[in-house]
Amino acid sequence: MIEVDSVSKSFGRIRALDNLSFSVREGELMGIIGHNGAGKTTAIRIIAGILHPDSGTVHVGGYDVTRDPLRVKAMIGYLPEEPNLYERFRAADLLRYFGELYGVPRDVLDDRIYELLELVGMSERAADPINTFSKGMRQRIGIARALIHDPPIIIFDEPTMGLDPATAFSIREFIRELKGSRTMILCTHYMEEADYLCDRVAIINRGRILDIGTPDELKSRVQGDLILEVKVSEPSLINRDSLMKVSGVKSVEIDGKIIRFSLGSRESITEVIENIPGTVFSVNTREATLNDVFIQSLKGS
Repeated sequence: MIEVDSVSKSFGRIRALDNLSFSVREGELMGIIGHNGAGKTTAIRIIAGILHPDSGTVHVGGYDVTRDPLRVKAMIGYLPEEPNLYERFRAADLLRYFGELYGVPRDVLDDRIYELLELVGMSERAADPINTFSKGMRQRIGIARALIHDPPIIIFDEPTMGLDPATAFSIREFIRELKGSRTMILCTHYMEEADYLCDRVAIINRGRILDIGTPDELKSRVQGDLILEVKVSEPSLINRDSLMKVSGVKSVEIDGKIIRFSLGSRESITEVIENIPGTVFSVNTREATLNDVFIQSLKGS
């Protein structure tokens, strides 16, 4: 459905994308994760036809984004991190305005507006001006705007950034309900969000794909299948090289007073703790997460 092939993009001396390639299958929800400045937003803006690549090609639904930008834009609903809604519009009027821009037939537009406001839980605020809405409400209207022309592809850029936990949860559940009915791209900083929602995840750094796969595939690539986190009294006493020699230890990460180990088995836990100098305040074990995958991918890049 979406093919990104050897795409590069620079802004002056800053190389935002460096020979980037990946694909998104029809009906798939693809996650793109990376820190600020990794190139996520630049990539999706090129896919959406907002920016032009310096080199490489992007095809959406068989159309070249550079050669057929209007065809591609008609296929995409795009929710940027900041929706930039026209604040003096009433909610329903804003959707009507964009529906007309996209050429939605007038005989179906009113029903479409009503259905979308119901879908995003904003039907009771249809006649209210957008400048009276909270950030979460604006995100909901932004989603409705992205769906107004019933596009087969939707792009979400940090849809839950800055939202309170309850609103973020409802937005995630809404996206989850759309799975399978649309081809979607989700850019996010939240590893748990990507793990929960995405069929596949691409880790991007410095404009390149570091790794790509299903969340379970990526987590299985973390060295060791068990994460041990130990809180210590004196991190300055920790000798990483010595701890790496303990049987079963695959990696050691020091994060303040938290020492994070990747282990091959639970049998190594006791020996690891016995080799830690100073006082051990707490010991926790957990399975590998996407955050562990992300950190390990960055170290290897």
